[in-house]
Amino acid sequence: MEALVGLLLIVLPIALAFVMLVFLHRAADTTGVVVWLVTVVIAVLAFQTDFIIVLTASVAGIVKSFPISLMVATSILMMTYMQETGSLQRLVVFFKTLGGGSRPMQIMIISLGLGLFLVGIGATPVSMLPPVMLALGFNPLVAVALPAIGYDPLTTFALLGVPAVVFRDTYSQVSGVDIPLWQAGSVFSFYMPIITTGIAVSMLWIGGGSKLLKSREGLLLAAVCGVTAGVVSIVCNTAIVNQTTLTDVFAGAAVLLVLFLYNKARRRPLIDKSMLSEKDNEIVASMSLKRASIPWLILVVLCLMTNLIPYFRDILYNQLAMKVVVGSYPDLIPTRVLWQAYTLMLIATVLSIPFFRRDKTTLRNVFAKFMKRAPRPVLAAAIFFAMAEVMNYSGFYFDLGKWTFPSATPTNNMIYMLATMTSETLGRGYPLTAAFLGLLAGFISGSETSAIAMFTKYHHEASTLIGANSIVVAASNGIGGGLASVLSPAKIQNAAAVIDQIGIEGRVIRYGAVVAILMTAVVAIMTMLWAF
Repeated sequence: MEALVGLLLIVLPIALAFVMLVFLHRAADTTGVVVWLVTVVIAVLAFQTDFIIVLTASVAGIVKSFPISLMVATSILMMTYMQETGSLQRLVVFFKTLGGGSRPMQIMIISLGLGLFLVGIGATPVSMLPPVMLALGFNPLVAVALPAIGYDPLTTFALLGVPAVVFRDTYSQVSGVDIPLWQAGSVFSFYMPIITTGIAVSMLWIGGGSKLLKSREGLLLAAVCGVTAGVVSIVCNTAIVNQTTLTDVFAGAAVLLVLFLYNKARRRPLIDKSMLSEKDNEIVASMSLKRASIPWLILVVLCLMTNLIPYFRDILYNQLAMKVVVGSYPDLIPTRVLWQAYTLMLIATVLSIPFFRRDKTTLRNVFAKFMKRAPRPVLAAAIFFAMAEVMNYSGFYFDLGKWTFPSATPTNNMIYMLATMTSETLGRGYPLTAAFLGLLAGFISGSETSAIAMFTKYHHEASTLIGANSIVVAASNGIGGGLASVLSPAKIQNAAAVIDQIGIEGRVIRYGAVVAILMTAVVAIMTMLWAF
C-alpha cells in the first residue's frame, strides 16, 4: 500500500473520534462503536485483513480490557452503594473540611494525594472523586477533568502497577532479555519528578485558571507534592525496596503526609470544621467517619495482603493466572481475575454491606442506578481496546491455521506502517515520536496498557536500528499512553456518568488536550536526551 494513503486511512478513525467527541459532542461509547466499525472496514478492505481475525481480535481486545472495563463497573457499583447508604456523603463532608477552604490545598490533597492512593489500590478516581469535587463547589466540567488528569499522575503504576507489569512482560519478550519488574519500573520512575510536578501545576490551572497559577502557595504545594511523589516512585522501583505494584499507594500516602506536615509547620489546621453548613453537620451526626470509610478500608487491606504477602501474591498472580483462549487468537490471555483490582473492589463492597443499610429499597435503588450509570462507560472502555487490537493485527492472515504477519507486505499492518514511517523519516530524531505515539495509542484505546502492547515491539526494533536505548524509548511510549488519561473518552465518560453528566466529554477533552500535549512534549525532549 502507498505510504501516504495508508497513513491517511490509519489516522481517519482517530480523527473521526476526535471530531465526534469534541465538535459533535457525541458520547464516548457511541463514538467508540462508530470508530471501531470504521477501523474494521479499513482493516478488511484496505489492509487485507482476514475478517475472522478482525472479529477474534476485537473479542480478545474486550477480554484484555477487563482490568479497565470491569474496574469501571465495580467502582461505579461501590460508589453508587456508598451514595445510597450515606457513607459517600459523610466522606464528602470530611473532604470539605480539608485544607481550611484553600483551593490549592484541596486540589493537592484530593486530586493528587488521594487520587494517587486510590488508583494505587485499584480504585479509580474517575469513579470516586467527581461527586466529591462537585460537592466542594467545582463545576461539573472541573469535577470531571480533575479526576481524569489525576487518574494517575505517576502514569505507569496505576491499578497495582498493571501497565508496568505488561511493559516488563512485553519488553522482555521482544528484546529477549528477561528484566525484573523493579528495573522496568525504574526506567519510568526517573521521568516522574518532572512529569508529576507538571501534572500538579496543571491541576491548579484546571481547578482555578490563571488565578491559582499565580498563587505562590499553590505553585509551592504543586512543586513539593510533585517532587515528593516522583522521588517516592524512584525509591519504590529500586532493587532493595522492589515495590513496583504499590508505588502509587506509597506515593499517595507520602503526598498526604507532606501536606499534613506543611500545615503543621504553618500552624494551620488540616481539618477545619467551621466551614460546614447545618446540613453538613447533620450528615456528620448521622454516621461516623470510620464507619463511612469501611468499603475503602477493606479495599486497602485486601490490596496490601495480595501484594505485600509473597505467598498470596504468587498464588493469585502466577499460579492462578487463569489464562483465557479466545478462538484462534495466537496468545493465551492471562486474566488474573482473583488478583485484579475489580475483584477486590467487588469483594470490598459485598463485605461492607453488613455495616450499612441493606433493606430491599436501598439495594433496589443501588441496582437501578448502577444499571443506568455503568453500561455505557464499560462499553466505552471495552470498545476502544477492541479497536486497538484490530489495528495490532491488521494485515494478518491464516497460514496453516495460524495467524501470520504479512511479512511480504508488512505495510498492510497499521502499527508497522506508523512506526516505520516515523523512524525512516526522522532517523536519529525517532525517540521524539515515541511519547506522541503512546499518547495517540492511549487516546485510541483508553489505556496505557494497550499503548504499551501496541508499540513496544516497534520501538525496540526502530531504536536498535538507530543505536538508541530501546527501553528508554519504549518507556516514553508508555508514559505518553498514561498522559492520555485526560483525553481518554472511556475514563471521561466514566467520571461524567457518576455525576449524571454524560455528554460533556468533548469539553473536558479540550481542557485535557492542552495539558496532555505539553506534558508529552516534555517527555519527548527528556527521551531524546536520555536515548543516546
